[in-house]
Amino acid sequence: MIVESWLNERTEASSRGRVFGIYTMVNLAATTAGQMVLTLGDASGFFFFVLAAMVYCLALLPTAISATTTPRPLTKVSLNLRGLWKNSPIAVFAVLMVGVSNASFGTLAAVYAARIGLTLGHIALFASIPILAGAAMQIPVGIASDRLDRRKVLIGITGLALVSDALFLVSGATTPAGVLSLSALFGATVFAMYPVIVAHANDHAEPGTYIQVSGGLLLVFGIGSIIGPTVAGMSMTAFGALSLFAVTGAAHILLFAFATYRLRNAPAVSSENKVAFQSKPMARASTPETVALGADQAELDADQPEDAPLPMELAQQDPRE
Repeated sequence: MIVESWLNERTEASSRGRVFGIYTMVNLAATTAGQMVLTLGDASGFFFFVLAAMVYCLALLPTAISATTTPRPLTKVSLNLRGLWKNSPIAVFAVLMVGVSNASFGTLAAVYAARIGLTLGHIALFASIPILAGAAMQIPVGIASDRLDRRKVLIGITGLALVSDALFLVSGATTPAGVLSLSALFGATVFAMYPVIVAHANDHAEPGTYIQVSGGLLLVFGIGSIIGPTVAGMSMTAFGALSLFAVTGAAHILLFAFATYRLRNAPAVSSENKVAFQSKPMARASTPETVALGADQAELDADQPEDAPLPMELAQQDPRE
């Protein structure tokens, strides 16, 4: 949150999208690199713990030697879950189910891979490939959701996610090639859902409430992220490793059914009233300040008092004042 608030403070509105995109790609690249490092040594020793400690120490250096002024306090907004549900029921329910599915996979993917006998290198790939596939799907999914009813795009993605769930359960794939191929399909679908959901919710939101809407969705996603791994973990203990995809499949079935119901009973948003699609990092690695980073300047200014001093003004003040 400190890093993201700092970026938000120091970035002009005209370049915020580019900065956010670079930040997201660095985040994803570092996540993938961290998982692939596991292939460089023996995971049963202390080497990787020491390496992680060294990386944390190195992370202090840019802040320690930087002369950049510190950011203003984080934007404070109130959450209204009842209002969020009235704004877009499908977004609230969908983000809850995506939290269940994505957190289950993100937390227990390595456990599943180890249970079916994959090597350490293949386990690292099994955890990394879905993230990369999800990142690659952001552009085509974004284009499709801007041109079509976002609910139809969400239903289509969910349908493909169900296919990947079913293939895991039916095929019982245990070979590295088969498992990694299915993981790519799974990641390309499940990690592309969240931005579509956020965009759909913002299509219905009142101007000036985008941060509140996205912050509420993050909270609901967090609730799903608690439920999913808990249920999936108990299921894997009781019924075996494949139960992971039974849990994700159940979440996707519920999402598919509810989205289809809403599609038939609620009108679509007109093209001219759609907000611009923005790719977002995996929600489990997001903070509310990530949302502020992607907000327009008018929203951020509205949350700051008119007489609030800017960071540079604070830095120039006499410390005794």
